[in-house]
Amino acid sequence: MAEFGIIDAIGVLSGVLGIIQFGMDNFAEPKRVGSTVRVTVGLDTAGGLNDAGGDLPDVRLFNEGGEFLGITSGAGKVADGGYGDITVNHNEDLNQQPTYALFSGNKNAICVAAVSITFPSSDKYSWVGDWGHQCGGSWYYSNVYINQGSRKPDCFWIDGNNDQPQSGFQVHWPEFVTEDGNQIPSDPTDQANKINYLCNQGPPFKMYNYADIHDPKSIAYWVINNKRSEDQESAVSYAPPTAPVSARFRQRSTHYPRTNGTSAAYDPHANRLVMSNSAQHAAETLCESETSVGPDFVNVADGLFCRMSDKSLWPLCDAALVDNCFNTDTHQLIVNGVSARDMPYDNVLDWTD
Repeated sequence: MAEFGIIDAIGVLSGVLGIIQFGMDNFAEPKRVGSTVRVTVGLDTAGGLNDAGGDLPDVRLFNEGGEFLGITSGAGKVADGGYGDITVNHNEDLNQQPTYALFSGNKNAICVAAVSITFPSSDKYSWVGDWGHQCGGSWYYSNVYINQGSRKPDCFWIDGNNDQPQSGFQVHWPEFVTEDGNQIPSDPTDQANKINYLCNQGPPFKMYNYADIHDPKSIAYWVINNKRSEDQESAVSYAPPTAPVSARFRQRSTHYPRTNGTSAAYDPHANRLVMSNSAQHAAETLCESETSVGPDFVNVADGLFCRMSDKSLWPLCDAALVDNCFNTDTHQLIVNGVSARDMPYDNVLDWTD
């Protein structure tokens, strides 16, 4: 996979594949007849990401043949910017490889920046939240570093009561690591095909929407046919449910009406602004994504402002441009000579260096 002590995971940034290295401190200690999953969530900051921490997901594990191995539910909570370790004991003390994992959201949503697993054998695998963004899930910038590097993956929202659209996701761990003979393609067309495969085939990575499945309990997996063929067939494997939920949860959309800044009754992000100059935090990418959720965003290096309520993109004001632009000094969007907001932002988070 990589040099000793490092695990290489496949990540994706703005549609381009790359390597994200996970050090050993990104993994939990192995269990003799169980596996331990680590869930890392995005960092809350004044004016930035909000309520990224919450209830740890239910975790169901399956072996390579799609057979159910074990489940852990009600694992507790995880604080924003931190991680939670979830031990899943294997049925009948089996130490088989849990190559498939299913994560089901609970009542308090979390924004998942990364997940990793340690098998009973001490084998280790990892996955990053970029894939939730790339494959069409609800996301925002996590502001969490991986392995003390310069890379901050996006975080991907999951929730069990429809505060966010995705109720869970599955991962086939081996398809998100690089090994000899399985390197990331360099050709742009081959990269696009690889991304399409990982997002849309089902078994590698699959998101579950609350509108369709409130509490995911099954996975899509590759059928092992023991034939020398490149054709792959998938099937569905079911796992036991958790304890029945009796509460009726109110359904709510994550697409909020645009306000003039006088009230955040409809949108919890309406009075918050994030400013950044990082190449990883493109305002255009955030604005053009139909599934991004979070505060208004400025990238001063790109010279662009994204108004998240209507996903409109605006240039920044300067000496030559004073109208129909965003003024970074007053934190106001100027449209036809008038400030678009009646009131200033309550919280402005400065991520610039």
